[in-house]
Amino acid sequence: MQDIFSIQEEVECYVACINDANVLPLLLFSLFMAVLMFSIYHRTKKPLTRISSFVGSQLFIIATIATVVYAMQCNQMLSIEIYLAYVLISGTILIFLPRIYYRILIRRYNAQPITEIMDWPQEFVNGIDREVNVYQYDSAILRAFASGKAIFLSLGMLELMDETELKAILAHEMWHIRHNAKTPILRQLSMVTFTKNRSEDELELLADEFASKLVDRKALESARAKLN
Repeated sequence: MQDIFSIQEEVECYVACINDANVLPLLLFSLFMAVLMFSIYHRTKKPLTRISSFVGSQLFIIATIATVVYAMQCNQMLSIEIYLAYVLISGTILIFLPRIYYRILIRRYNAQPITEIMDWPQEFVNGIDREVNVYQYDSAILRAFASGKAIFLSLGMLELMDETELKAILAHEMWHIRHNAKTPILRQLSMVTFTKNRSEDELELLADEFASKLVDRKALESARAKLN
């Protein structure tokens, strides 16, 4: 009963503090803008516009949360303390983990530099960014992914794809590496606002667009067809 009473007491405190602080119009405006941005996200088909509107909706939700926190006059609000701790911990993990996670993946997959079996993939990547290393690992599953400053290609991928298709795949993964710093921010926004991260499909489309311009659209489509 004490827990139920405490929850009820906090809810009553939220309502009272919001009324006393006269922030209800601002809260309603922020919520309206968040809904508007979500509406734009669902209506548009352009990847950049979809990502921008999604981010905008998240920022307005965060503004709503910040306004509520600002309005609180009650001491020791357990719900706010838990939320702030959650934001701090999740943000720290999402920002710093990608910087070391690729090293964990190298050990996990026993990945080796691709130059041990062929040179051109690393040379191709060097033409885009000399700090990125390409690794191959022993797996028949067709898979390519990027983490940190590394691109991982399975041996199955190397065996099935021709050179032009692999270049398109490498270019696709290079786009992700170039934007790795932004991706955790999108995920963090979703975690902070407790909404689903809806940016993954748009990021894949933008990476495909980059690969098409850098290499060849037909090669990208051919590689996609083999993966599917």
